[in-house]
Amino acid sequence: MKWTLALCGISVLLFAVSCSARKNSRSEPPQPALETVGSSFSQTGIASWYGDDFHGKRTANGEIYDMHKLTAAHQTLAFHTMVEVENLENGKKVLVRINDRGPFLKNRIIDLSLQAAQRLAMTAQGTAVVHLRVVRWRGAAKTAESTISTNDAVEYCVQAGAFTVRENADDLLLTLAEIFPGLQFKVIMEDGMFKVLSQNFTAADRCRDIITKMDNFHLHGFIRRP
Repeated sequence: MKWTLALCGISVLLFAVSCSARKNSRSEPPQPALETVGSSFSQTGIASWYGDDFHGKRTANGEIYDMHKLTAAHQTLAFHTMVEVENLENGKKVLVRINDRGPFLKNRIIDLSLQAAQRLAMTAQGTAVVHLRVVRWRGAAKTAESTISTNDAVEYCVQAGAFTVRENADDLLLTLAEIFPGLQFKVIMEDGMFKVLSQNFTAADRCRDIITKMDNFHLHGFIRRP
């Protein structure tokens, strides 16, 4: 009788642990990060999103999760990789930064923040079939190096990015607004690209300060003439 009760108790305990593991899919050990800088990467599968349950908690890379930012969890892509996510059901796109690990449910390839899911119009159904395309790898080289002589009495600005899709440029504007709340950035069309530029400065050192802070967030820019 005692052995029967003991076995029942163990079974209940194992069932409780199993349920807890399924509830928190982020408890799985993280997969090795994919760091293939310079090569193409694309993936198609099911996306999900996470919000209130994890809002304010620490992500796998140490940041505090904010469901109102454009971030996402991926099993293998390196942290700070910028990924374009396209909802294949409606054609909507969003640019997200990888800062967490997951999802760990079968057939799901990315877990989006609430803000990103809203941009893709997928919050109601919870999941969507998406296509992922890496726009910028973590630690990728700067788009270009400035060769401007900073001794001239002219104006300068920082180019923070260049995209073929306007939505990606707009997403970068949102990220820059969080990093630089006191600065203005804009999108211009130039050479067939949507380029994100800072406001103009008469001192090139001010532009260098912006680039240094961008580097802290694994974003890259360069000094240019407006």
